[in-house]
Amino acid sequence: MSVKQFAVRSTFSVVLVAGIGTAHAQAATSTVAPGATEIAAKDGDKPVLLKPVTVQGEAIVEGAVEPNSSMTLKELFVEQISVNVGGTTASSQKVFVNGLEENNLNVQIDGARQSNNVWHHNANTLIDPGLLKAVIIEAGVAAADAGPGAVGGSLRYETKDVADLLDKDRKVGAFVGGSYDSNSETFSQSGAGYGRHKGFEALGYVSHADGSNYEDGGGNTVQGTAPNLLSTLGKLAWESAAGDRIEATGQYMVDDAIRPYRANFAAVRGTVLLAPNKFTRRSGSLQYTTTQPTDSFDPELRIYLNRSGIERPTADGLAARGYFDSSVTSIGGLAQNRFKTRIGTITAGADLYSDRSSTDNYADPLFREKAVNVGLFTQLRGEPIERLQLSTGLRLDRQEYRAVDDQSFGNTGLSPNVSATFEVTPSLNLNAGYAYVFGGIPLAESGLFHSFPYVYSPDVEAQKARNGKLGAEYSLQQFRFVAELFSTTLANTAAYFEDVAEGEPFVRVTGPDLKTEGYNLSARFEGEQARGGVSFTHTDVEYNNAGIGTTAFTYGSPVGDIFKLYASYSLPAYGLSAGASSEIALKYDYSADSGNNDLAGYEVVNVYAEWRPSFYRALSLRVEANNLLDAEYVNRFSAGGSLGFISALKDPGRSIVLSTRLVF
Repeated sequence: MSVKQFAVRSTFSVVLVAGIGTAHAQAATSTVAPGATEIAAKDGDKPVLLKPVTVQGEAIVEGAVEPNSSMTLKELFVEQISVNVGGTTASSQKVFVNGLEENNLNVQIDGARQSNNVWHHNANTLIDPGLLKAVIIEAGVAAADAGPGAVGGSLRYETKDVADLLDKDRKVGAFVGGSYDSNSETFSQSGAGYGRHKGFEALGYVSHADGSNYEDGGGNTVQGTAPNLLSTLGKLAWESAAGDRIEATGQYMVDDAIRPYRANFAAVRGTVLLAPNKFTRRSGSLQYTTTQPTDSFDPELRIYLNRSGIERPTADGLAARGYFDSSVTSIGGLAQNRFKTRIGTITAGADLYSDRSSTDNYADPLFREKAVNVGLFTQLRGEPIERLQLSTGLRLDRQEYRAVDDQSFGNTGLSPNVSATFEVTPSLNLNAGYAYVFGGIPLAESGLFHSFPYVYSPDVEAQKARNGKLGAEYSLQQFRFVAELFSTTLANTAAYFEDVAEGEPFVRVTGPDLKTEGYNLSARFEGEQARGGVSFTHTDVEYNNAGIGTTAFTYGSPVGDIFKLYASYSLPAYGLSAGASSEIALKYDYSADSGNNDLAGYEVVNVYAEWRPSFYRALSLRVEANNLLDAEYVNRFSAGGSLGFISALKDPGRSIVLSTRLVF
């Protein structure tokens, strides 16, 4: 028997405020735990990710602006060395944090936990950056109230509300935007309408992108990459004079196009197979909060329903039983309250999820699995002594798991965490943290069951993780320097044994350890009109004590040594801004006996210029040259590059993008 990898986290929290306010920019607020960093755009420049600030309590960021209509998920994290995106299409993109796939994080959209691991060849979560207000990342060491299963940390997306788009003195508003990508001949359109009246609010948003297959840097057309992405968001809210706020949110996204048979591969053994591939995400939530909290009453109540699915219907030329309709549905809720005490703010509450997976392969009866988890948690954030910020908490989780072969597993675990930041001098902070996390048994990919029978070993164990961090931050006038060491070890991974005899079932067993460790370094400059920075990571990701391959699905990706650079300059009086960014990945060498091919290094350069006319700042015009040097390369976080019989999806070659946005 041989192990078959079907799926195979760091240390600080990052808040990316991705676009808040209108053309008449307004202030934004967010609550950030000790050790968190706040990043936002300012001064009407491009929607870049700006100045990180270690804060406790409320951070006020002046003058954040809307993302441009052409922003991609990769651009959202262009300055974050610990966060990267692999995949070249919406249906194949995945986020990696310090080399670990997002499947190992607690991922939420507007507080609704996402359980979207449908099929390892497709994306985990469809997300439209045009919707986003903020992205909150707790890398590695996550707080107890980050949610269950945060073995590698947490990743929380927050979408816009009416208050983020509309000035306080206005009742209604709207915007329209569009862009054109010269490489794939893609037209993108987006628009929104929003308003408020006597405590009621309503927001509607829609965007659509449609185009052709793009060309890589060698001038070769990459089949199965033509975009056809529809994204919608709707919100209704009511707020009383006393501050009681009820908000309902609904989202629908679909990528419906011809894709490679395996959406994240260009070809296997030189053969290009294409098939219809419909990837959808539906999400709805209802929450209650208060905008006028007291020391003892600051509640949050939420219920949600999510469903992600992939339909791959019958298509000529595909192997028998290669088609399926799979989905994962998650129902959950949260009830918590924040209490202000003399030693800090205590958050206490309970959460629940019920995940169900279903697969129809058009031949056998439906395959189903179910996981139910109930958690209790408490987290303290405060300053017990002068200059020391402390965050510490504890979770208790109970999970019941019903496997595809009707076996049942029950597990209970505790998850303690502690993080601290000490101000040595006004310019120098030191921070450290540790978390031990009970992860339960992760729900298997529903798409796995489309072609083979599966059984579970009776001794499958719940996942557990150990996360550690150590860092320093030094500020000198307009310069800021950050260094951190991180380590995450995930035990009891999901692994599958394949019997050599044809027709024998795959057996899910307790797999070996998955580990990521390394260090991140960054230096930034923030001036009145100019800003820039450079960051570097050295990250080693290992599975079963060996360097991880590029097909270690649901586990992670090789990282190695990567640089990110960015710079921008603005002339606010003229409404002009311009900038550039670059990613440089050095060659990645595997050991001689690993069975993997070394990964080539690459350098990608992007530039942009934007104009907001002084006579009408509600209008923006932008031009970008992405992959300016027309590099022919495979992104380090795209699947398949280390195996000779797999042709990985090469990234797009040079592309000129024109975009505009008009706010009413």
